[in-house]
Amino acid sequence: MKKTFAINIVLLIGLNLFVKAIYLLGIDRQFQLVLGTTDYGLYYKLLNFTLLFQFINDFGIQNYTNRFVSQNRANVENNFNQLIGLKILLSLLYAICIVLFILVFDYEKIQLSLILHLVFNQILISAVFFIRSVISGLGYYKSDSFLSILDRILLIIFGAFILWYPELKQYLSVQGFVWIQTISIGSCLVLAVCFLLIKGIRINWPTVHFMKLKPIIKACIPFSLIFLFSTMYTKLDVLLIGKWLENGDEQAGIYAASMRIFEASSMVSLAFGSLLLAMFSVLYKDVDKLTELLKMALNLLFAFTIALVMSSCFYAKELMNLLYNQNNNYWEFIFCLVMLSFLPASLNYIFGALFQAIHKERQLFLFYMLAGIISFVLNVYLIKSLQLIGVAYVTVITHSFLFGIQIIYLQQKQIIHLKSVIWLKMIFLMLMAYCVSSLFKSNVDDWRIGMTLSLVGILFLAILLKMIDLRDFIRFKSEVESS
Repeated sequence: MKKTFAINIVLLIGLNLFVKAIYLLGIDRQFQLVLGTTDYGLYYKLLNFTLLFQFINDFGIQNYTNRFVSQNRANVENNFNQLIGLKILLSLLYAICIVLFILVFDYEKIQLSLILHLVFNQILISAVFFIRSVISGLGYYKSDSFLSILDRILLIIFGAFILWYPELKQYLSVQGFVWIQTISIGSCLVLAVCFLLIKGIRINWPTVHFMKLKPIIKACIPFSLIFLFSTMYTKLDVLLIGKWLENGDEQAGIYAASMRIFEASSMVSLAFGSLLLAMFSVLYKDVDKLTELLKMALNLLFAFTIALVMSSCFYAKELMNLLYNQNNNYWEFIFCLVMLSFLPASLNYIFGALFQAIHKERQLFLFYMLAGIISFVLNVYLIKSLQLIGVAYVTVITHSFLFGIQIIYLQQKQIIHLKSVIWLKMIFLMLMAYCVSSLFKSNVDDWRIGMTLSLVGILFLAILLKMIDLRDFIRFKSEVESS
């Protein structure tokens, strides 16, 4: 059955925006309001603690598998069971490392049961991503798009019952919130495995032959290091907030509130990057087609991102009041900085997928390492003097640095030929987006109508500039299939 790239992109963005926005801005936000900023801040801090070690659990297998399957679809089962065995070993090592860290450094020992539960959830999430990487690599992009939101659909259902069904109010706790995540992610994993079985992929008992795994492990090391340093520069700041600031858990909760729209939108960008990784991997030897796909992806994601960023910044006060009942300039300013950082952060997902698809993961690792070092050093310098505002500034600087250095490398090495007109269009759209948002903010009394008009107006400008043109995607479909 024919599937167009345009349908995949619309499905991916539409489903992710709708479902994950409902989850993060509805269920997740409501749990924070019910639990309180301090208790939710504790959960958010411990969650980020488990994510710091996720590079061991993932070890780059997801991206390696996606690329390998995309380029070797006829021989997908050759290394599959070996990879499953390696995945199980890495998950065990991940859990052991966290336990050892807690015992040695006495880190949050009183919350050991909650941390271990979050560790188990991370193992389930990583397993889902691993199975999805096979599904995406095989070209089942629609199924991968559906699985990317299935756990959130289940979380919305279960969370709604607990939040609004009186007899389940006893489960309104951090532990109850984590349990519904376990059930939702576990269900998603079972369905993903069943999909592979239906498609004829045999899953035998996992085997581990270290000699066969050696080249796989060697190939995965750069992916793992990329994961480590990307996590370092995006998650370490939350732990520093919790440890160094007065009322650290409360401050972490405020930061989590400011990051919520960022994270909801990042899920779209992440899913977008995962889809592109498989497609880039198919075309990695054809520079012209690769450049064309990159150009289309950049234009489309930039248009949606700048519309969201500008609208969010101009209506930051109203959004903070709506979501958290906070008419507070401190919350508003932090939120604006966080959303400004989303502009480069969103596009970094595309370049991350490109570098990995064209076997430039070692260069990407170096860039992420530099970003991680910059983030840590600046946070150490700014967090105590500027508090959360300093953390937000560092977020903008780090994401922008990573975006800039990737562009410079691609242009200098002439790996991809992006003409200057692409960047000029982006700059022009950015300026026009500012003007459009300012116009509606000043002249429309109802902020909901004004924000909606701002979003629609910016996207309409992108269409006029031909940055959003579905005809390009439809035309490009046949070229991708023939590669």
